[in-house]
Amino acid sequence: MSAIDLIILGSLCQSPKSAYDLQKQIEARNLSRWIKIGSFTVYKKVVQYETKGYVVSEIIKNGRMPEKTMYTITQEGKEAFKEWMIKFSLAETRVFLDFNAVIVNMALIDDNLANECILNIKNSIHNTKLQITESLPSHADIPLFGRMILEQQFLLLETLEKWEENFEKEYEKVRKEK
Repeated sequence: MSAIDLIILGSLCQSPKSAYDLQKQIEARNLSRWIKIGSFTVYKKVVQYETKGYVVSEIIKNGRMPEKTMYTITQEGKEAFKEWMIKFSLAETRVFLDFNAVIVNMALIDDNLANECILNIKNSIHNTKLQITESLPSHADIPLFGRMILEQQFLLLETLEKWEENFEKEYEKVRKEK
C-alpha cells in the first residue's frame, strides 16, 4: 500500500478508466510532480488490483479506435480504498526532501562544489514556488482539495526559502571558521 495506490483507487472510485486515462488524470492534477509515478507503474498497479479483486477489467472497442482496457473498482476495492484512507490519515508525517541527501554530505565536498549545490537548492526551491504561483490563477476551477494541496505546497516552499537563507548564513559562518 502506497500513496500511489490511494491515488489510483481514488480515481477509479470516481469513474471507470483505462490505465492511460489514469496516467493522464495524474498528470493533469500535477501529482507526478510530488509522487514518482509513470505509465508503467499505473499499468502494473491496475493489473495487481485486478488480481486482488479490487478492480475488474473490460476490453472496449469504439469504432475504428484501438481496443482499450477499462478498469472499474469493485466493492472490495472500495473497501480497501476506505481502509487506506484511514491508515494514511493516521500515518506519521514524514518530510524528507531529496536535497537533504546533499545537505547531509556537504562536509565531504570542497567549498566551490558546496556553494554550487547550495545555489542549485536555492534555485530549485524558488523555481518550484514560481511554477506553483504561476499555475494558481490559470487553475481557478481547481476543486477545493486540489487548491488546498497547491496552497500547502506554496506555504512549504516559502518556509523552505527561509530555511535555505538561514542554512546559507550558518554554512558561511562555519566555512569562515575553518
